[in-house]
Amino acid sequence: MRQLFPSAPLWALTVSVVLLAGCAGHQRDNYIRDRTATVAYEQPLAQLWPEVKTIMDARGYSWREMPNQYVLETEWLDSGGGTMGPTSSTRYLIEGLTMADGRVVLRALRTDRMQQQVAMGYATDKGNGGGMADSNAVGRSTTGLAPEQKASYRDLELELEFFRKLNPKGATALEAEASAKYP
Repeated sequence: MRQLFPSAPLWALTVSVVLLAGCAGHQRDNYIRDRTATVAYEQPLAQLWPEVKTIMDARGYSWREMPNQYVLETEWLDSGGGTMGPTSSTRYLIEGLTMADGRVVLRALRTDRMQQQVAMGYATDKGNGGGMADSNAVGRSTTGLAPEQKASYRDLELELEFFRKLNPKGATALEAEASAKYP
């Protein structure tokens, strides 16, 4: 009997290779992100901090700094939305810490905020007996904001950007290690 799909095993092999390649890419990215969470720098904070501010400036953020400390908090930066839908904005808290062994870590805490504009209009027809409890409300409307939703988390993508800018050799070595581990 003749086989209906003679190339089915080849097709299945091709799909498997494509899926595994995609999985390896995700595993590689996750590996790099996870390792970024443990990055420590040899340079002093005084040397790194101006670069941190340059990166945040390039992203369009303005910020406040704590005097005599390596902590900056950005202002909210709108990242989307409009009059018909929810608006979203983001802010960061960046902190530089010197560990007991003299190495330095940079931590980025990101907070995302979403707000939805709401409006309510009252019926304008009071003549068909349905009546409203408050006859003064006829033809009125009100607007406002729904309660905002916030989510905060450590932003390893931004920390990876810091690492790539502040220690390009270390970042290249990490990416090579990840590529060797997840080809």
